[in-house]
Amino acid sequence: MERSKNRVSKQEGFEDIYKEYAKPLFLYALSFLVSEEEAEDVIQEVFINFWKDDTYRKIKDEVTKTYLFRSVKNNCLNRLKKKDVLRDRLDLLREDVVEEEMMTWNDELIQEVETEIAEMPEQTREIIQSVFFREMKYQEVADQLGISINTVKTLLKNGMRHLRERFAGRMDLFLVIALMK
Repeated sequence: MERSKNRVSKQEGFEDIYKEYAKPLFLYALSFLVSEEEAEDVIQEVFINFWKDDTYRKIKDEVTKTYLFRSVKNNCLNRLKKKDVLRDRLDLLREDVVEEEMMTWNDELIQEVETEIAEMPEQTREIIQSVFFREMKYQEVADQLGISINTVKTLLKNGMRHLRERFAGRMDLFLVIALMK
């Protein structure tokens, strides 16, 4: 008889705490999470652990509120971290697929750019190759070709404008410039 009376009082104590805090905790969980279902899951987990571990009987009444709100916050933050990990993994998978596509696409684009550069006037071609592929400074290119640095800049600008116009319709310009740097 003593045992069932103790169980009833234990359950009543828990129910009182649940009735008092469930709704405010739910609203608090919603401030972290987007969906009501997720917030309800968090509240359920917190109260299940609170009951299962007899925590509500072990802690003092004055810290019950703090304990519950902190538990909800930690649970919400853990859920958000897990989502971020999953999102990061999905992003990595997406990047791998995009990278594979880009490798094929880049090979074609590089070939087209090289062909276009090869068809440019000799000095312009030499300047573009020296600056972008050999990573030479403008002054080094000017000295090598025996021309002024301003001529190097002008011919480079004209050559890049030609490439930009040639590849503008395909939005390849960004990649052309990225590949050349």
